[in-house]
Amino acid sequence: MKEQLNLFHIQIRTKQLNLFKFRAEKFAFLNIWRTYLQQEHKICAYVLLPGRFECVIATNTYNETQVELLFGKISQILSNKMKGSWDESDVEQFCSAIRVAPLLTEKDCIYRIFDIHTLPQKIGITTDYRAYPYSSYQALASVQATQLAKVLVWQWFGGRMRFAAFHQAYAGWKRNDYAIV
Repeated sequence: MKEQLNLFHIQIRTKQLNLFKFRAEKFAFLNIWRTYLQQEHKICAYVLLPGRFECVIATNTYNETQVELLFGKISQILSNKMKGSWDESDVEQFCSAIRVAPLLTEKDCIYRIFDIHTLPQKIGITTDYRAYPYSSYQALASVQATQLAKVLVWQWFGGRMRFAAFHQAYAGWKRNDYAIV
């Protein structure tokens, strides 16, 4: 019997590009994110950019208030753990910028993951999204062990080779109804 998963796209985007400027700050945020969210949810893909974080997660539990509960948990984690690293106003602005949206189909997940991975190249931070170090692309494309839900993501794409081929074939392509807002 196939496991019923509920899928979400989480986007945190602020106008303050001074957040995540330094390598240590990026690693601290990603470690906090993985440590506290991965206890209950499967992290499928992510990207961390200046002033912005996006990810796709899967969870087994779901009820009518799941989005609100997830939003509250993310806000609480960030408020508690980032206070030492950021000004209080930065933490408040970042937490108020959290958007959680359900993804209804595996196809939605495929295109959202592709958008997440190629975002650093689309906005001009790097010339090759595959080499961007604050993205899940390298971990998902590799056969090495990771804490990400790699097997689940590979299943959506039809395997590891198709995951890589999809990203390679469509780099530079932008699907309008999945455009990042």
